[in-house]
Amino acid sequence: MRAQQFHRLALLLALVWLTGASGCALLTPLPASSTTDERIAAFPTDNLPLEKPATIRWNAYQIPYVEAATDDDAAFLLGMVHAHLRLAQLEIGKRLSQGRMSELGGPSLDGLDRALRTIDYGYAARDMYDAMPPETKRWLSRFVDGINYYKKRLSPHKYPHELSLLAMKTEPWTVLDVLTLGRLASTDVNWISYYSLLAIPDKAERDKVRQYLVDVGLAGAVSFAADDGGVEATEVILSNAKPGSNSVAVSGKHTKTGAALMANDPHLGLLLPNFWLIAGLDCPSLHAVGLMPPGLPVFAIGRNEHIAWGGTNMRALSSDLVDVGSLPDAVFVKERSTLGTRFWVDDEFTIRRSPYGPVITDVDEVPSAGGQTLALRWMGHRPSDEVTAFLDVARASNWEEFHDAFKTFAVPAQNMLYADDAGNIGLVLAAHLPERPAWHASKLILTPDEADEAWSTILDSSELPTSYNPDEGFLASANNRPTQTSYQIGYFFPPDLRIRRLKELLSARETHDVESMVALQRDVYSIESHTLAQRLAQINEEADFSAAPRSGALWDAITHWNGRYDADSTAAFVFESFLVEFAPRLSQAAGEADVFEEIKGSAHLRGFLLKLLERTDPATVRALIAESLEAVAATGTDGTAWGDVHRIEARHMLASVPVIGSRYVFGDYPAGGSQETVMKRAHPLTVERHRTTYGSQARHISDLSDPDANYFVLFGGEDGWINSANFTDQIPLWRSSTYIRMPLTTTGRDAEFPLAISLQPGR
Repeated sequence: MRAQQFHRLALLLALVWLTGASGCALLTPLPASSTTDERIAAFPTDNLPLEKPATIRWNAYQIPYVEAATDDDAAFLLGMVHAHLRLAQLEIGKRLSQGRMSELGGPSLDGLDRALRTIDYGYAARDMYDAMPPETKRWLSRFVDGINYYKKRLSPHKYPHELSLLAMKTEPWTVLDVLTLGRLASTDVNWISYYSLLAIPDKAERDKVRQYLVDVGLAGAVSFAADDGGVEATEVILSNAKPGSNSVAVSGKHTKTGAALMANDPHLGLLLPNFWLIAGLDCPSLHAVGLMPPGLPVFAIGRNEHIAWGGTNMRALSSDLVDVGSLPDAVFVKERSTLGTRFWVDDEFTIRRSPYGPVITDVDEVPSAGGQTLALRWMGHRPSDEVTAFLDVARASNWEEFHDAFKTFAVPAQNMLYADDAGNIGLVLAAHLPERPAWHASKLILTPDEADEAWSTILDSSELPTSYNPDEGFLASANNRPTQTSYQIGYFFPPDLRIRRLKELLSARETHDVESMVALQRDVYSIESHTLAQRLAQINEEADFSAAPRSGALWDAITHWNGRYDADSTAAFVFESFLVEFAPRLSQAAGEADVFEEIKGSAHLRGFLLKLLERTDPATVRALIAESLEAVAATGTDGTAWGDVHRIEARHMLASVPVIGSRYVFGDYPAGGSQETVMKRAHPLTVERHRTTYGSQARHISDLSDPDANYFVLFGGEDGWINSANFTDQIPLWRSSTYIRMPLTTTGRDAEFPLAISLQPGR
């Protein structure tokens, strides 16, 4: 969809394009290679502003394990660790969250900055901080102190390569910077769907596309049944083509040990450095291992001594579009904002904020659906406390404490899964959501009066449905509709292909273990692609290819394909080659070419084609199959495997910069998976060599029977320093499904983290 292009290019390629006019900075050489020992030796160890001596242990992948005698020291050292490993990522992320990219890249990024400043990710930050418990304020403050202290101790000539290339000025961090960065990470994925629909200029086409997407969503599978029976699938469901993340919890009745299993693999952009870092922490109030977002001092996915947790984006209704064109000018708050623009004069523009949120259509890049004046009402503009929520989760020891922790959690709305050492599992809807009335399902844009009604009651996690120890003995989430409710949780859920496959895999075995979780995370079977191939085989079963043997060989590969997108599968490549030719032909014949153009690069395509087959004359379908096979046969691509064209690159954010970009590609590998497989690998509809830009990029598995049985791996590496030994060293592990053990016991820690540095307080 067009919205995919907007987000991939505006929010990701903007980061890599920004150096294109950097003049002599383009000549900045890549840094020399550095060993793990050299990188660890760069970490300051003496005269630190600590209360007591502390230790950081490191393993061979430069993953840190912080041991501190006080919580203040633990937070401070986490700040130092984040800066040590990901300073350039932090500095660019900070400026992105504040709409300051044109300071680095010049006037080409003014439009992006205008959009970001209009959204204003930091709008609620001060109120959020003021409402936090004192201990959370202290935790955040000490974390920020650690970032700033590390920067202060780092000599300018040792700054990360990216900061030198961008001539980025150093500046201190504040707690509000961290909270604003957190709000950027909480961006509502529904905005992509809004943009998709608003960007279709023709209203009839827009309505047609919308209606198709509504029809697709009506039969979506859910993660758990509502206790009260709920309602059937009567919501309007719009779905965009970038669903991401899988989370699975298996109860003790389906394990050999009686303890539960947890498996998580979040799906995000495939860029280096990774969007996660792995860490361990042991301090008086918290002992956990897990995945932390760089710049945020919390474990979003992890394990402590008793429980494990993870989750997926709920795609909940955290936002609304409101037409504020009828409101009097006096109700708008206007603010002049100055863009400090590199290589150009500074520029000023006006931001308008209505009682219903910022007026986003004042920004040229945002479509207005025929000239309407639209404000964005977003839950992220209201105060909430996700930091305290995740800290409380990491300290929880049972289901009740886990559930209660999310009461202050608002955005991004998450399906949070739970597993414990007693074998229990659960799922919490972690969100603040308006209890919208039934009429809301038919509305893309609200009037002010409708917005007032729709947002009159806000529900938190204590009022939203939960699931605890379901009869099936497992829980799974794949960004699907979580459950049935009498009010609207969301509309823009993805097709339910991954959740259906996860449930198939979980139901297929009576007993699960770590190995079965590894296999689940690597699964590349596509339910809908295989169903489509089999349906076509039924329609065309009497075909005679005696006069077209090349077409016959291709057809034989398709009809005998096992539905798996393995990297070495020639049949998967043949099927995709066939779709490139067949999909537009069938769409044209069915009068649905306009819908096809909007969804051809999405996970909706196979289901769309199946629906068209139901209403298209079989003779027409057979003729289209023959034409498509003939076109594929003419390409002469016999023997090509899916992984020959479907690639995953170890690619730094600077890799798309003209002239110098190629030196920021550190590997190019065949990739399995597809749009709709559990191991997701988003890709366009093409048989040309292409790079997957979005999909599975971190993995976690915990066996709750053993405090040391916690396994993690990243696509890339732990260290954000280019040419460090740990910049891409986890890629071989990733490709071979090998994980890094993150133990909780002292014995396990000593074995896995042999290098310990002693940190001494200043005198």
